[in-house]
Formats: sequence, C-alpha cells, structure tokens
Amino acid sequence: MGGKSPGRRIKRGPTLAERADRHRLYQDSVQCPEEDVTFYTSVFGKLRGGRRPMILREDFCGTANLAVQWCLSDPKRRAIGIDLDEPTLAWGREHNIRPHARKLGNRLKLYRANVLDPRREKADVTCACNFSFCIFKERADLKRYLKLAKEGLKQNGLLFLEIYGGSEAIIATEEDRECGRYEYVWDQHSYNPITNETVCHIHYRFRDGSTLERAFTYDWRLWSIPELRDLLLEVGFSDVRVFWEQLEDTDDDQVEEGEMIYGSGEYEDVTGKEVEQQESFLVYVVGVR
Repeated sequence: MGGKSPGRRIKRGPTLAERADRHRLYQDSVQCPEEDVTFYTSVFGKLRGGRRPMILREDFCGTANLAVQWCLSDPKRRAIGIDLDEPTLAWGREHNIRPHARKLGNRLKLYRANVLDPRREKADVTCACNFSFCIFKERADLKRYLKLAKEGLKQNGLLFLEIYGGSEAIIATEEDRECGRYEYVWDQHSYNPITNETVCHIHYRFRDGSTLERAFTYDWRLWSIPELRDLLLEVGFSDVRVFWEQLEDTDDDQVEEGEMIYGSGEYEDVTGKEVEQQESFLVYVVGVR
C-alpha cells in the first residue's frame, strides 16, 4: 500500500515557566530579609542611643518573608504583617511560617487588612518595602497613610520607606539580571510625566526558552525624596533621614559602556549632603518619631 505512515505526536511536559512558583521567584530574586533586619537594627541603634528594636510592623507584607526573618533573628522579637491579598498571605503562612511554626510560636501575627485602618499594636519599626506605598497616587492618601503609620509607632519608633529614582527611572526600559536558573527582568513599561504615574512589570525567563510574563505588575506614582520628606514632617515626625545605597566597588576603566553597576546593599546616611545624580538609585527615607 502507498502513502506515508501517520506522524506521532511527542508528548512534552510543562515548561519551566509553567512549573514556576511566582512567589518563590520573587523572594529569591528581589528580597533579602536578613540584610533588611540587620539594616533596620543598625539604623535604630544609631538613632536611638544603642537601643535594640523588638517589634516590627511590615506593611504591604505579601508573603511575610521579612516579618518571619525578623522573629527568627531574636527569640524575643515580635512582628505584625498587614496585606490586602489573602492568597498571598496564605502562601506565606504555608511556605514561610509553617516551616518555622515551633520557633515562631505566637510572636508573628498576619492580618488581611488595609494599612489605612488604625491598629492598636505599637511597633518600634514599621517598614514599607519595595516601593509598595507608591500605590497611593494622591497626596492626601499618602499623607493619611504616613499619619497612621506614625500613630502606630512607639514614642521612639522609626518608619522606613524604600524608594527608587534616578535619570532612568522615568523612561520606558528593561533591565535583565541573571539569577542562576533564570533571568529576572524589571520592565519599566510606561511613565506619565504629568502625574509621575508609572506602570512596571516583573518577568522571568528560563533556560528552556519559556517566559513567565508579567508575573507581577505595579501601577504606581513615583514619589520623590523631597515630597516624602515634606509629608513626613507635615504629619509630625521629628526628623527625616535619607539613607542612600552605595554602588559596588568597580574600576571605572574596566566598566564597559552600557554595563550595569549594581548597588552594594550598603547604605550611607546622606541627610543634609549633596549627592550626585545617578541613572538608578535606591534609598530609604526614614521618618523619626
């Protein structure tokens, strides 16, 4: 008999992107909670006469990765995590809290709640990491949040606000970074200079060619350091400090054009100093109660 033999379909398994856990990827590629705990403790000690902060409130806590690490750093420490997204909180309970349940005991409390809701618990340190407070686009809303954050601090407490900026922060661009088994992509998708609103995405690209597109999307207003400082003073903070991330040590003659220079993870108190503009920078604006 003539004709061709029928072709056989090759059954393929799921791609690396299809098997990926976006929360795990985020924690591994974006967060470094151990360094955050060390930084908050150091700054608090310097500004508060060597005292050691014991209670952390993590606003917009997501998977509560930082809150867990805070409690693990000292058996006497306690933490409060607040976030609106219940599925993300549930992931954190299962993957971050449950493995350490014995050590944590009842020292960590997670709330599915709005950070604009007043809370009775008072913290030594409150933080809003990874630019999360930029969800507030109106000045009145951000001012309300900062006022409530101040009221939620103990008398000598500190509020840490992480923000980014620089000459490239207001242009549409992509930044790729190798993370071992995958590539992390920060996508500044759009920016509106009239409102300072920006839309950003995080993508992940894998060795098999698959991509997890828009694993996370952010619709923010990019606040400036002076705006934050003015608002913090308006709501009653006694002082505002600016901690600027230092760049990695590099030999300028060895850096090729277009090559990325990353932050070192070390921060310098630059309050009152003149700082040279950079293409990209990370800072903590710290409200001192």
